[in-house]
Amino acid sequence: MMINRRLIGTLGESRKYIAGNIALQWVSLGANITLMAAVSDLLAGVLEGGAAKKEYLMTGSIGMAAIIIRFLCTVGASRMSYLSSKTVKKTLREMIYKKLLRLGTSYNQQVKTSEVVQVAVEGVD
Repeated sequence: MMINRRLIGTLGESRKYIAGNIALQWVSLGANITLMAAVSDLLAGVLEGGAAKKEYLMTGSIGMAAIIIRFLCTVGASRMSYLSSKTVKKTLREMIYKKLLRLGTSYNQQVKTSEVVQVAVEGVD
């Protein structure tokens, strides 16, 4: 996914939500890497001659912690994405409305009202 720099520049207040979303996705990735490393370490121990009960418990606890962290990060990233999109939609709709006010009633000569409604509602989504 490419980041539209002009859009980000226009909508500066959503930067914190975008940064939060990215940070939470990185933490989730780190938890996933930790989980895979723990499982592969356990499998290596089993293949080398059997793993002790302690290794199973350690891998299980690391696995549970990683799954909980990934769940919380996914929920948080979804929330940040929602807040960012809410801010973007509000700002873009306000910008469209202000432009229509600047144009006055003469905008009907340039653009159909249905197109304006389409852009202001569905186009922003």
